[in-house]
Amino acid sequence: MRILTGMARLAAIAMVIALAACGGDAGRGGAVVAGLRADLQGVNPITAGDQYTVEIINYALFTPLIQYDQGLQVRPYLAESWQLTGDTGVVFSLRRDVRWHDGRPVTAEDVKFTFDKAKDPLSASLIGSAYVTNVDRAEVIDSFTIRFHFARPHAQALEDFWWAPVPKHLLENVSAADMRNAPFNRQPVGSGPFRFVEWQANQRMVLERNPDFPAALGGPAESERLILRVIPEPSTMLTELVTGRIHVDIPLLPDQAERVKQDNSLRFWSFPGKTLYYIGWNNRREPFTSANVRRALTLGINRQEIIDALLYGEGALATGPIPPWHPLYPRDVQPLPYDTAEAARILEREGWRDRNGDGIRDKAGRPFRFTLLSSDNSLNRAVVEMVQAQLRRIGVQADVRVLEFQTLLAQHRARDFDAVFSSWVLDNFQVAAAPNALLHSSLADVSNSTNRSAVRIPALDRLIERGSAATDDAQAKAVWSEFTQVLQQEQPLTFMYWLNEIAASRRDLAGVTMDQRGEFVSVADWTPGR
Repeated sequence: MRILTGMARLAAIAMVIALAACGGDAGRGGAVVAGLRADLQGVNPITAGDQYTVEIINYALFTPLIQYDQGLQVRPYLAESWQLTGDTGVVFSLRRDVRWHDGRPVTAEDVKFTFDKAKDPLSASLIGSAYVTNVDRAEVIDSFTIRFHFARPHAQALEDFWWAPVPKHLLENVSAADMRNAPFNRQPVGSGPFRFVEWQANQRMVLERNPDFPAALGGPAESERLILRVIPEPSTMLTELVTGRIHVDIPLLPDQAERVKQDNSLRFWSFPGKTLYYIGWNNRREPFTSANVRRALTLGINRQEIIDALLYGEGALATGPIPPWHPLYPRDVQPLPYDTAEAARILEREGWRDRNGDGIRDKAGRPFRFTLLSSDNSLNRAVVEMVQAQLRRIGVQADVRVLEFQTLLAQHRARDFDAVFSSWVLDNFQVAAAPNALLHSSLADVSNSTNRSAVRIPALDRLIERGSAATDDAQAKAVWSEFTQVLQQEQPLTFMYWLNEIAASRRDLAGVTMDQRGEFVSVADWTPGR
């Protein structure tokens, strides 16, 4: 994440080719060109939910209340200081020199407005569902001081506030329900080291240096422009990087790593990631209403084989939404094994048998057949095709349907699916509240919420609530271990793997840092070679 002067700044989404707006090849005119495989979502901190849109918001276009240093410790940013009031709340003092890109100051009113909108369930905000679930209300003390009142004592309280405010004066007439479709989202007015210039859907976004960004926060971006261009084909993207027509390739595919490592003009980046890949079962639809069936499907998927064959080892098996590198990871709970015999026994007990000898199990005249959705990312396609073949061995037919990413996202949010291969990012490193977003019943019926599989398991709810309130590490570890054991039995999702973040950049691009804070953590420091 972008933090204080002298720290690695942010990182941004990459994509691209020579653009006319760049005046030719990447780097001319002080431009950095980065390549993305899919277009961004609407650039609104309240409604954004995908990894790279959030990173562009937090590191390029807006100013979150806090940032993280390289040790993942909270550091001041828009909030220059704070005072915790015991377990009851926190008071933030905001910087007075941060301005919206239209010239108005960023104030406590903007922060409160953003919080209130995010807490409204109709906004379906990630901030509301994953960040501030334990925060009850916000109170403006003065223009640059705001108090947040906690709903209950909870762990990692400062991490609740790794999000950026939006300008109240531009969005106050937009309802929470309409926030996702606000025109602002396509023409954002931020407050960060870059400001918005143009966006051609599914082609490119252009940002330019904000000359008024405070020196105390790092000052204006090093490059004059940041150009994010959508290049869906991975081989095309890598060719553009090798030939110098883009500076950054994010994300790199695992099978491209060796080529990058062997090219002296390129740098290879790899680090344990915060992105969890999973298969979401629609818990409202038969046969996925049965925990036994869901567990059998997980037992029938050889996840380690997928990591070895398709990720080239750049991943780790998942047991739930706590990554293996986190101190609270439940090391005493092993991932479910690959066990086709046990999967078959469970399905038999559930009444799913191959009664007509066609190799597909059936029950009450209905074959065990469903549609598995995936994005058109080539790695994701390969994963679901491998899952399809593995499930076929236990008599289950998964019909793969590949969709453009934003189309897939809309269908996933609307809960219009049987099963979907998707990903989830531990955005604010806050294990205390993060599982709430994916799994808490309170979000199961909320339109467009982050509980997209409509999970409704009371035992998980209780443990999520206990875990988020556990301020003692030993107590928290015990709760999250029990939580993971319940997940093992219920399998509302099949937790596939944590993917290492891998990327490539040109060596003549200076100022690049990539780590668990994101590929784009230092984007404001990226400096093209002259």
